[in-house]
Amino acid sequence: MGRGRVAAWVGGAVAGAGCVVAGVLLVRAGLDDADKWASVIGMCIAAAGLPPAVYSIVLARRSLTTPPPTQVSAQPAAQPGHTVGGHVVSGSTIEGDNIQIGRARDVDIRRER
Repeated sequence: MGRGRVAAWVGGAVAGAGCVVAGVLLVRAGLDDADKWASVIGMCIAAAGLPPAVYSIVLARRSLTTPPPTQVSAQPAAQPGHTVGGHVVSGSTIEGDNIQIGRARDVDIRRER
């Protein structure tokens, strides 16, 4: 078992034990006090989740404004009848519109009808 799996199991066990202990304490405290404690615990959990949420928003906006890194290919450009990167498509038929999504370059599509 890897280190990450052990950490996940330990974290799950600790969280489960914490929930059981909190449940027992809230049952023993009575309904009114348990309601008050649950409100405080919920506020603390929400406050702990706010910084990661803000950080993820900052990272998402930063990735929208930063251009992706360019990659320089050491392979030669594809020539008719040759392959680049081991990908070959031959004898295919395209019907209707062909929409390419991504950064496809050097694509030659012949329309035969």
